[in-house]
Amino acid sequence: MTSVSLPDVNSLVEIALQDGRVYPTRVEDTDGLILMVAAPRGTGDIDVPEPGEEVFVRWTGPRGLYTAPGTFTASVRDRVALWAIEAEGTVDYFSRRNAVRVAGGEPVRLLDLASGREVFHGRFVDISERGARCQGTSAGLSAEQDVMVKMVLDDNLVALAGNVLTVSEAGGDAVVAVVIYDPPEAQAQIIRRYVMNMQIRARRTAAANAGD
Repeated sequence: MTSVSLPDVNSLVEIALQDGRVYPTRVEDTDGLILMVAAPRGTGDIDVPEPGEEVFVRWTGPRGLYTAPGTFTASVRDRVALWAIEAEGTVDYFSRRNAVRVAGGEPVRLLDLASGREVFHGRFVDISERGARCQGTSAGLSAEQDVMVKMVLDDNLVALAGNVLTVSEAGGDAVVAVVIYDPPEAQAQIIRRYVMNMQIRARRTAAANAGD
């Protein structure tokens, strides 16, 4: 947790719902823990959350990605259509230094940076903004090798230069490779959003299991 305040008026934010839907929008007004955001275009009238539904407000700051849990309270008709969100008052902060790691399973390919030849394909076991642990099939992959990392996160293609930290056998023809990277900000934001989405899903699953 951090003492970072909620986003100000005119801040660009995302509203993430429990079912995985994410809507980009803008803060129109604030009153304490109440955020009034513009109803997302094309969905604000026909795909409105239920009052009392848990949501997450997410925004990017100069030091990383912030998320604030809250509750959707109402859809309001004003000069523009608005959604009212009541924040809980806490803000989670995820920075490059924190390098939060989550489990995953999306496909990943590693290409030799010099030749462009594919040297690994498989899936990543876990991922953070600074690296990924992958399991799959190797074709000439070695430690300290410079590679191009290619993967798709939440329908976004990520391609960035990295370096293989370790390669170890995982039984049969499979290997486990740890690759590290330092992504540019545009790619870093995609990874941070993926990490955040996976944490939201894990929290939702834990809450559902606790209720059984």
